[in-house]
Order: sequence, then C-alpha cells, then structure tokens
Amino acid sequence: MTPEQTRASMNLTMIGRLVQRHGLTAEEAATAVAQHSRGETGPHTPLIAAEAFVMLGEFTARLRAALIEAFAPAMERLAAGLAQLARNVQTLTEQDTGRRRSDRPAWVSPYGPPARRR
Repeated sequence: MTPEQTRASMNLTMIGRLVQRHGLTAEEAATAVAQHSRGETGPHTPLIAAEAFVMLGEFTARLRAALIEAFAPAMERLAAGLAQLARNVQTLTEQDTGRRRSDRPAWVSPYGPPARRR
C-alpha cells in the first residue's frame, strides 16, 4: 500500500468513526478530516485528535494482547529455566567446602590491613 493509499484509508476510517461515535454527518466529518489534514481548525477538528488517541489505544491493546499471547510460552520456559538455575545455585551453596570463616565479615582480609607506604 502506498502512503497516499494508507492516508486515504485512514481518512475514511476516521470519517466513519466520527459519524458513528460523535453523531456528525458524513459531510461534517469529511470537512473536519480535510481541515485537519490541511492544518486548519474548525468546529469539529478537536474530535480528530481525540478519536486518533482512542484508535491508538485500541490498537495498542490488541498489539499488547497479541504479544502476550506470542511470548507466553517463551516466558514460561524462561521462568522454568531460572527456577532450575536458582535450585542449582542453592544446591551448590549447600555443598560449600566450608573454607569460609564465619567469624569475620567477607570484606575483612585474612592478611590484615594493607602495608603503609613510606
């Protein structure tokens, strides 16, 4: 579809929505869409932005639902993999060799403070 065809299709969609949702006549809606595309203001041009905002919200809701449906299996596999990783890390920490000292914090060096330079 060329940009001109896309624009014409969106204009027709907008005209239809203005007629259905706002009670405008087809002529009023077409005039408002034409004024908006030319950058002019008219009595019904604010409805164009409001309706475009509603259309965008409807589109993003459908897109969000489609993306959630598409990515749900991958997210479930990822969650299962992360749970297995957490279990493996827990097992490894439980099997620790015991070489750590628990009588001092981990940040304290067993070799004392660093030597001073003179």
